[in-house]
Amino acid sequence: MCFNRIAVSLGLCVSFFLSSEICFGQDAKLPSPTSKSTEWIQSWIDQNLSASVEDYWWLHQHPELSYEEAETAKYVAAAWTKAGFEVTTGVGGHGVVAVLKNGTGPGLMLRTDLDALPVTEATGLPRASTKKTTLPSGATAGIMHACGHDVHMTNLIAIARLMAANKEKWRGTLMLIGQPAEERGGGAQKMLDDGLFSKFIKPDFAIALHCEATKATTVALR
Repeated sequence: MCFNRIAVSLGLCVSFFLSSEICFGQDAKLPSPTSKSTEWIQSWIDQNLSASVEDYWWLHQHPELSYEEAETAKYVAAAWTKAGFEVTTGVGGHGVVAVLKNGTGPGLMLRTDLDALPVTEATGLPRASTKKTTLPSGATAGIMHACGHDVHMTNLIAIARLMAANKEKWRGTLMLIGQPAEERGGGAQKMLDDGLFSKFIKPDFAIALHCEATKATTVALR
């Protein structure tokens, strides 16, 4: 089920990007997208899902708490760099910013969170998280991506690969954000205070998503 959510949410996010007027404006000189013209998205997912699954498992098995996301940020940054983005690390702590410029057009920012929660995974599955932390009370707790951030990061790694490999299908600037410390709060503000929109582009549009486990066939928009 989790891997189905990876494919579905990736497809939704990219389809939103490509099917809106964000990238297909009058200056883009590209055809208006239809279900037929975006079939390549599902085709790409079918051919590349196994790599995304491996990303997911690594991220799931190596969770880090808020303000401690050093290895997580390193993994995401390396994947975005390999995809062809210009990547900057250490933005507002462990924040990561990746930019891919592709001709004249609007800027779109996609965001993922990086951190996990001090929750012990009790699934008993072979690839469950076994990481632990000591709480301020002195008690020991596990660490896991109980809130789906491993899925969110997997999405943006896959989107980076897909968009970089299909630059002829869109125009503009794509900006990917890896935000630390979402669970405890403060990470987004630290990135802003560190010049997120002055050192990099100030996007015309921003999209974020969150996976939800209760209604598998429902998509909610806000």
